[in-house]
Amino acid sequence: MFHILHRKYLILYAVLAVAIVLATFWFETRSGLNQLAKTGGVRLEQSRDRLLGQLTSFRQLPNVLARHPQIIATVKTRANLPEARSFLLNTSLSTGVEDIYLLDDTGQIIITSNITEPDHYDTAMFHNRADIRAAFNGRLGFFHAIDPIDQSRDFFFARRIDFDGVYGRGVVVVQVDIASLEFDWQIDEDVIAFFDENEVAFVTNRQNVSMRRLSPVTSPLLRAEYYPQSATRPFFDYSVRQKFGHDLWWFDDDSGSASEKLMVSRFVPQIDLTLRVFMKTQNTKAAALLQTQLVAAMLAMIGLGFWALSQRRKRLADRLAIEEAANARLEARVEDRTKQLRETQAQLIQAGKLTALGQMSASISHELNQPMAAIQNFAQNGTKLLKMDRATDAAQNFDHIKGQVDRMSRIIKSLRAFARKEKETIAPVDVQSVIRDTVDLLSQRCDDENVTLHFQSYPSPIMVMGGHVRLQQVFINLLNNAFDAVLDQSDKQVWITINTLPEIVQIIVADSGKGFADETRVFEPFYSTKDVGASKGMGLGLSISYGIIGSFGGELTCQNGANGGAEFCVKLKSAAQGSTP
Repeated sequence: MFHILHRKYLILYAVLAVAIVLATFWFETRSGLNQLAKTGGVRLEQSRDRLLGQLTSFRQLPNVLARHPQIIATVKTRANLPEARSFLLNTSLSTGVEDIYLLDDTGQIIITSNITEPDHYDTAMFHNRADIRAAFNGRLGFFHAIDPIDQSRDFFFARRIDFDGVYGRGVVVVQVDIASLEFDWQIDEDVIAFFDENEVAFVTNRQNVSMRRLSPVTSPLLRAEYYPQSATRPFFDYSVRQKFGHDLWWFDDDSGSASEKLMVSRFVPQIDLTLRVFMKTQNTKAAALLQTQLVAAMLAMIGLGFWALSQRRKRLADRLAIEEAANARLEARVEDRTKQLRETQAQLIQAGKLTALGQMSASISHELNQPMAAIQNFAQNGTKLLKMDRATDAAQNFDHIKGQVDRMSRIIKSLRAFARKEKETIAPVDVQSVIRDTVDLLSQRCDDENVTLHFQSYPSPIMVMGGHVRLQQVFINLLNNAFDAVLDQSDKQVWITINTLPEIVQIIVADSGKGFADETRVFEPFYSTKDVGASKGMGLGLSISYGIIGSFGGELTCQNGANGGAEFCVKLKSAAQGSTP
């Protein structure tokens, strides 16, 4: 009975393994072809940009010549033709074009840069050609054709010549030899070809592909008067099949090409040609086959392993028990380390508050010195007024003294509340009260550095889940960073905006500074764009703030503002108490 059951499992595993191997080959082949197609898309972009980049200077040449005084004078007066021919010849030699033509308003040739065969083109051809018609219509004409003399493949660019307030007094045509453009393409591994509307490979990086036609050579050609059918050759024998949504071209061995190639294509409207790239699939299929063989070998090893493992089940169970005990010890160690990390984080938060107090010490001292000086003045004035029996006026001075004492009490109360170590509890807290206390602590720095702080509070409290002191530490860090960001700006603006949503409250702190150079590293510990030191900090403020907001179940993010500057967004859970604006 055991042997029969064992044989069934063996057959089932063998069937499953064969199915996995076939599925692996199918998946790897599809993935490889998809990746090859993506590579082909990159090659399409590169080949298109390369050809268009080569043609850029030639496209600009007729624009320049059409406005040249000597060209306009030649078309206008027909005088000094030898000098004009010499000018065109020098221009063609210096720019690398094959030939330059000047036509009159009827399409007749006036002069060319070719001193040996100046009139080898039929003038009627120019008048009806597409690039000449486009030029007379005010556009940059473009055309490609076979030279009837040397059978070279050429691009033509044409531009209309205007003068004396009359359009279309003539046309300048620039002829570019395609073979000179293809000279640097021979190093490309893949076959690249630009096909025209007759499906003829007019531009290519392979000479044996040039002028080959995908469609039958006996079918009629478009623009046959400029495109002799005798110049074309039949394309290699091939067949096309679809596989995973890709076109695979299978060539006969006598073509001299690889047996199978992946073809990707794209139409290039700038030159009215279709670019096709033929990429070898042998490496892709070899990689898929290798991966399949590896999977098959792995499955075979797994099959052998099952038999061995069946003999070692008891020992494995003992090993699992040992590992379970080890995992329990590891979990206990992890819990201890987590507790230590939490304590360290709490110490960092408290250290961050003390750092913030140190950075604000000068402003706080100034904030306390002002009311103390005022108290001294009011006390002296009150004493003098009492001696003069002006009790009413003296009482007003004492009222002023009381107001200054209240002011000092509020400042000291805010400092004492901020400096104390808050318990790690999360409770509803009025975020507007936290921001107002923060603004009170930093108000002197705003005045000293001429920073305009925009904050509009609402009459009703906005309750969020958090802790008052820790939230205050976050906003002190954010506002201090904002003040530092606008320190060197002529327009020093900082905004605090509160937005309420159904379940969360957003507090946005934005500034008019230069923004972030690298937004992805803002919350990294010890990362800072400011000078490191006692006065500028160690790059821990934002990292600590990020952890504080996360401990509240919220989120702290940053981005560059649409109009410049930096934006920090604090998202906190909305509490059930209080009302929203």
